Amino acid sequence: MPSTLLDELLAEARPIWQAMIEHPFLHELANGTLSRERFHFWVQQDYRFVQDGIRFLALLIARAPDEDLRRGLLDAAVAFRNELTIFEEYAHQHGLSLAVEPTPVCLGYTSFLLATAATGSLLESLAVLWGAEKAYYDAWSMVRARLGLAPTYARWIENWTSPQFATWVDWLGEQLAARATTQDRPSIRAAFVTTARYEYLFWDMVYTGTTWPI
Repeated sequence: MPSTLLDELLAEARPIWQAMIEHPFLHELANGTLSRERFHFWVQQDYRFVQDGIRFLALLIARAPDEDLRRGLLDAAVAFRNELTIFEEYAHQHGLSLAVEPTPVCLGYTSFLLATAATGSLLESLAVLWGAEKAYYDAWSMVRARLGLAPTYARWIENWTSPQFATWVDWLGEQLAARATTQDRPSIRAAFVTTARYEYLFWDMVYTGTTWPI
């Protein structure tokens, strides 16, 4: 059976993809040994990421050439807004401030998203979005396989492993594959691999507590 564009993208990024899924942050979360401090740092930084993710989606919605893609991206923007609510409710329950400065990695990743949406091709932007969503589906599916829907993390796990989210990731990949041409593939691969690298760096950043040096 011939490989698809999506297969090729995942094969191209396999080393960094595996490193991302096997990151100590996720493994410690899955076995219940992750410190609350590290988890809270992730909550703060991922909240900032999702805020800019909505801006990224807004740019894509404006560029969408047809109603099917436009509606799918609009649904995603609503889902991102619902994710902000999960973060906000958790932060309220734990007295955690979400008014924090993005770290260099968080800022770099969101800047990459916004720059791609503003100046890259629509297909590069879709590759970035599919890469980010697929990364979270794979990462949190690993956590769910080991931890189930443990109460502490149930809302996060369910959000990124639900059948609805899986269907969205598949639909997005189908949109990318259906619209790409042979000429598009080099730039799509570059955008996807960069996304995979940032996904790894984001887990590494929240695990090590890396922030601005001064």
